Amino acid sequence: MSRIGRAVFVPSAIAICFAMSSCGDRVEKTSSNQGGKRATRGDAAAPDIILHSIDKPGFDALLAHLPGKVILVDFWATWCPPCREKFPHSVELSRKFGPQGLEVITLACDDEKATADVLTFLRAHEAVLQNLRSASGAGEKTFEDFEIDGGALPHYKLYDRSGKLRRTFSTDPVAQVQFSLADVDAAVIELLAEKPGDAATVADEPDEDEHDEAESRERE
Repeated sequence: MSRIGRAVFVPSAIAICFAMSSCGDRVEKTSSNQGGKRATRGDAAAPDIILHSIDKPGFDALLAHLPGKVILVDFWATWCPPCREKFPHSVELSRKFGPQGLEVITLACDDEKATADVLTFLRAHEAVLQNLRSASGAGEKTFEDFEIDGGALPHYKLYDRSGKLRRTFSTDPVAQVQFSLADVDAAVIELLAEKPGDAATVADEPDEDEHDEAESRERE
């Protein structure tokens, strides 16, 4: 693994398998032989944190089961310092905008052997969210399957209420200016403000470059 600037890269691959049902302090088998682990701190007031492993088909199925939600996916890893730094903001967004229809999903790009570390981190930040982990670890396949540009973390994807991917926030190791959390906030607020049907209208409208090219062809 190497790191350039605030970008973090991994050389290997991730496939992720999701378990929809919850379980106790153990791994419970599901139809895909994957499961979730629950972390508790021993006191009654401790948040109930569950971590599921998931693959790309399972991830797509999960998104399909959240109709009407604006979905923010935070791709992170315990081995990624900037990811750990930004992660609390995802929890904050969920608490602030959850009542308005925002669903925050975290997807840890960590190996299975790091499950305990992932749970400890989630528990420390009281991340009572949809928490996922790569089933095959910090591998190349994850970055291919989930289209994480350049294999760099942190990385965010934002889906509108119709399930359409509307924004991607990628870390570019050679860029002088990276996306900011304020950029993520603004995009979340924009999608939450959309009325049903707005997304379809946006999708049907050509962008400015396409419009200019069309006018140029007409003049010719």
